[in-house]
Amino acid sequence: MNYEINETLTKKSSSRPELIPAPAKELLNLRRLPAMLNMAQTAAMLGLAEHDIPVLVRAGQLKPLGNPPPNAVKSFATVQVMELAGEIASLNKIRNTVYEYWRGKNASRDDAVSRPRRIHNGHR
Repeated sequence: MNYEINETLTKKSSSRPELIPAPAKELLNLRRLPAMLNMAQTAAMLGLAEHDIPVLVRAGQLKPLGNPPPNAVKSFATVQVMELAGEIASLNKIRNTVYEYWRGKNASRDDAVSRPRRIHNGHR
C-alpha cells in the first residue's frame, strides 16, 4: 500500500467534504460485496450516474445477468463490475462511450432547438 498517496488523499478529502449518496456509501463500506448489484450499486462502483448504466448496456460494455426483458430490473455480476473498474483501458472505454452518447444526445437537442418551427395552417 502506498502510504504517501493515502495521506495526500486524506489531507485533500478532509479539507472539503465530498457528498456521496448514503446507499452508495453503505455499499462501498461493506466488508463483503453482494454477488449481484442493481443499477444504482453498479453506478456507484464504477463512479457513474445511474442513468449512464443503460448506455453501457446498449453499447455491450456491461452485460446484465440472465436474459432480462427490456423493461425488467437488471442485475449485474459484482465480479464483472470489479474487473471493469480495475482496468484502466476498460474505464477509458466506458468513459468515452458515455461522453459520445451524451455528446450526440445534446447535439440532437441543440439541432432541434436551433431549427425554426414550421408553420401549419397559420399556427406554429
